[in-house]
Amino acid sequence: TVIVVGAMITYFYKNIKYVSSNTAANAEYTKFNAFFTDDINVEENNVKTWDTQNLNYIVFSKTGNQYTFKDGGIYLNKAKICKDIDTCTFSYDDNTKNIYVDMVIQGKSFSMTYTVVK
Repeated sequence: TVIVVGAMITYFYKNIKYVSSNTAANAEYTKFNAFFTDDINVEENNVKTWDTQNLNYIVFSKTGNQYTFKDGGIYLNKAKICKDIDTCTFSYDDNTKNIYVDMVIQGKSFSMTYTVVK
């Protein structure tokens, strides 16, 4: 019975570590999403510029807010709003007004398409 209990405890703690990591990744993505959707929902807040080569930043015209991926974090202007980000890219389609954000947080992938409010 000691072996069975030991195996169950090991299994439990391995799964707790996975759940904690997964929850942390979801929390960071939710934080980013809260800030980003605030900008997306500002009327006529079009994309002013974005990094077309490295895809690591995007700037909005009306608010002037810039989202940048660097050093494992996402920054809103100069404030770090997310951490533990493995990769993040921002791209924009001027014809459809769609913004594409793809990120990996602690090994978990997230992809979202946002449409700028006209």
